[in-house]
Amino acid sequence: MDTLTMRKNGPRPLVLNRYELLERIGRGGFSTVYRARDHKMERLVAVKAVQRIDELTDRAAREARAAAKLSHPNIVTVFELAEDDNNVYLVSELVEGKTLADRISSLSLSDLDCLEIAVQVLGALGHAHERGVIHRDIKPDNIMLSATRPLEVKVMDFGIAQLENTQRITRQGDVVGTLAYMSPEQADGRTVDRGTDTYSAALTLYECLTGSNPFRAATAAETVGRIQGGALPLSHVRPDLDGELSRLVEAAMEPDPALRLDLAAFAAGIERLLPGFSDDEQATAVLRRTDAPHPSVYDEVAGRLSFVAPRAANAALTALAAWAVVSHTTLYPEGWSLALIAGAAVLEALLPRIGPAALAVIMILPATFFSPGLGVVLAVTAVAYYLFMVPGRPRSALLPILAAGLGYLGIGLVYPAAAGAAGRLRRGLALALLGAVALTGLQLASGSSPLDYLGIANNWDPAALQNVYSPWKALRILAEPVIQQPVLALQPVIWLLAALPAALLVRRRNLLADLSGLVLVNALLLAGYLSLPYLVPPYRLSLGPFLKTFTLCVIIQFVLLLISPRAKHQPSLPHERTEET
Repeated sequence: MDTLTMRKNGPRPLVLNRYELLERIGRGGFSTVYRARDHKMERLVAVKAVQRIDELTDRAAREARAAAKLSHPNIVTVFELAEDDNNVYLVSELVEGKTLADRISSLSLSDLDCLEIAVQVLGALGHAHERGVIHRDIKPDNIMLSATRPLEVKVMDFGIAQLENTQRITRQGDVVGTLAYMSPEQADGRTVDRGTDTYSAALTLYECLTGSNPFRAATAAETVGRIQGGALPLSHVRPDLDGELSRLVEAAMEPDPALRLDLAAFAAGIERLLPGFSDDEQATAVLRRTDAPHPSVYDEVAGRLSFVAPRAANAALTALAAWAVVSHTTLYPEGWSLALIAGAAVLEALLPRIGPAALAVIMILPATFFSPGLGVVLAVTAVAYYLFMVPGRPRSALLPILAAGLGYLGIGLVYPAAAGAAGRLRRGLALALLGAVALTGLQLASGSSPLDYLGIANNWDPAALQNVYSPWKALRILAEPVIQQPVLALQPVIWLLAALPAALLVRRRNLLADLSGLVLVNALLLAGYLSLPYLVPPYRLSLGPFLKTFTLCVIIQFVLLLISPRAKHQPSLPHERTEET
């Protein structure tokens, strides 16, 4: 007879000669949770018994024991890990309260509650990740909430997913419920890392805010199919939410783990938004699960294109930058040109976090052979840029290259609005500033007609850098043309200020806000460039060439805005329930 069979009469069984099982308080496909009394420590505990089908692997045991050593206020404390012939036991603190799944079902959470819960869950995951533990099974059922205010979160079952790993996909039962929170790579059976927890935490927040898991289906196969198809953007389901919150959740639920927002950036973004939410007289409309929106054919196609398009765009930018360098250097043999350009583009498409580093090497090597000091300056700049831009948002990391490309075509003034809209506030402003620097560098190196709307006589000779070994001397030489033409230093400032309205207003949800943003962007651009003669008295702006460039760029911006896809606004439904907190 199973040692865990509960007895109606007579003494209750002792597990591990210590824990008296009092009542069953939970059950899953592979495990059962009991309220138990620890006779040694004289306290109530939770005992989770995980059914043993296969031998406990060394890796599973190591991870479960590592999880048992976690110490964080938002993680259920594990007291002991042990096993016998039938089960693996995880003994932990007994947490009183309701699961997040129960609270979502009762429609009793405000938007502020959802964000505060997410911050605590992400804090717990960050603590675990620093100690090498990946949860692998973040879902509302594994998050306990206190009945008190403010809400206190306890994340359960660290280490359990690895213990159950060999059995989890072999039975139907409640496996569908678990699959519905898996990342695409986890559902595919691929290797998982910290990004899996980030995805599942973002999906849990998505469900908190909408009342529904977008992937849950009747069968495991259908659930996996929905996961691979992607969810409707949060901004489609809850157009009333702050656009930055929607963007954060969508970035953390990116199907491609290489492009997914990392946990730290996700947590920092949520924390920044918390002050904008209030529990005072705030009503939260939550859709019932049965009324969850399902993607249309158009949305499904758009979702798949949204997966491919950023990779294709970044690959094209990589090819453009590699071509610009390879075609103007004698360092690389002529027969290597196509292979280097194509290789860099393919690497960027397949490995978006590695591609920029490879491109930097291709671009910096010729400069290093030409001027070792310049090579050091560029290498330090590239490393700093990579660390700041690539890990959190690899999709937009190569966007400054676009500024130089657009400038070469004579439409560089389109870029500030694009950068602001693509990156939102801080990142959008950084992208605008870096794009202006890239364009200014190209203006100095080229001075060709489409780029020279500033009307600057280009007397700078890059040959002055040849065989310069000192980075400091290289920096002084690079600064000379900017000192001679101060307008080159003011151009990045103008672009930075012009990008601000785009970062704040252009969200492709409200046409009036978008149009207002573009009007302000171009008003600031025009005012900035027209003020240059007053800021730098000897300078005279070539008004004719500048106005032609400016007018063309304004037209392009507004055309792109009007033809770009827009977030769908959903009217309130009569069956939506509103709760006041």
